[in-house]
Amino acid sequence: MQAQDSDPIEPIEPFDVIIVGGRPAGASLAARLGQRGLRVLVVDKATFPSQPEVPSCPVIYPSAIQLLDELGIDESTYEGSCTRLVTGFIEFEGHFRAQLVSPELYGRRYFYYVDRGGFDLALWDNLARYPSVTALSGVTVSDVVRAEDGRVTGVVASERGGPKVTYQARICVVGADGRHSRVARKVGARVIEDRSQQTSTVYSAEWEGVLPVTEDGSPALHVVSGGQGGTLMFFPLASGRTVVATQLRSDRVQLDGDAVGFYERRVRSFATGRRRLAEAQRVSGLIGVSRIANRYLDAGGAGWVLVGDALHHKDPLDGQGIYDALIGAKRLSEVLVAVHEGRTRWEEGLAVYRRQVDEETRPMFRSTMQRLKTELFEGPSPLFIRTMLRWMLNDPEYQRRYFMYLGRVLPPDRWMTPWLMVSAVARGMASDVGRALGFKSQAA
Repeated sequence: MQAQDSDPIEPIEPFDVIIVGGRPAGASLAARLGQRGLRVLVVDKATFPSQPEVPSCPVIYPSAIQLLDELGIDESTYEGSCTRLVTGFIEFEGHFRAQLVSPELYGRRYFYYVDRGGFDLALWDNLARYPSVTALSGVTVSDVVRAEDGRVTGVVASERGGPKVTYQARICVVGADGRHSRVARKVGARVIEDRSQQTSTVYSAEWEGVLPVTEDGSPALHVVSGGQGGTLMFFPLASGRTVVATQLRSDRVQLDGDAVGFYERRVRSFATGRRRLAEAQRVSGLIGVSRIANRYLDAGGAGWVLVGDALHHKDPLDGQGIYDALIGAKRLSEVLVAVHEGRTRWEEGLAVYRRQVDEETRPMFRSTMQRLKTELFEGPSPLFIRTMLRWMLNDPEYQRRYFMYLGRVLPPDRWMTPWLMVSAVARGMASDVGRALGFKSQAA
């Protein structure tokens, strides 16, 4: 069976689990349940390959790749749609640029920038390996089905223009359908935390002919801070194109009815943008997300549960969305298998899942909210940029621990210790003294 070519059929008996949404959260959850033999239906309104409805920051570090390894998804099935990166540049325009090199994490010295079309297709196609998983693309869920006591017991779904079909679930219906989750709306999931006071707005497009940031022309991530609550980002694609994105604090976005004009002006307001785009042309339409929400919803209730962006989403500043989806799906699969095997009751399993999701994601959520505040809404002073930030970002040990933080090896709230800051600053000051005396030093 080819997952993306399956035809809707009226099930003879209920599925164990119905998953609405077949991108990283839903597809990886279905795969984990399929590994354990659960009878699973996963549906997605999209057909594959396709881009997600809401654009993301599709960066995956070795921690996420390792979770894909657990699913038996060979790296070769998706690396063709990824750009392998070993280097990233963080630049404070007019002050300095630091080159960061990935250390070895989980046996890999690289990370990926992902084309979600090909990447999501690889995860979807992987479902064909599991006889107990039925995967239907191009199928839209219009409503949930409830028992007399209010418990969710299934979904109503249809192909475009086709008849409505009711599918029943023995254990639960899973909403893995993104930050605008229909399942969450239909079951009345409550927002339990909403950080809407400080949000960012992102616009991006693909370009051809972008000048490289590296001397040898190798692909590299490039993030440029221009102060005043704005950032310019360059993400190299496997196709040779480059995604150029702008991020700005939402209260400073003035479109005046012309989003494209606003974007073009923003990218060229950076000297780096003018230089790297001097011979380039935009070759795609503009994609934008305004006032990006940072929130948690209630994880579940009677016969339903949420995973991935449907449960928890935040600013793409940290590039953690895919990892969060994969680890959330792993934790949920453990609970669903335990319920299926009779080792725990639904209410007890749901409480475990809530706690585990918090443990896995809350520290990074808090860290991202703090970064959003300090990097976009407050902004460091020029003196702090030229000294403390330059010393730290050019320090090898700081870089190593920074990558370990992004790769979820070190806890987000404990990776930057006082000793790390003091020692990095001391090494930076010593480097400046050495440069003044004519010795080799850090990059300026």
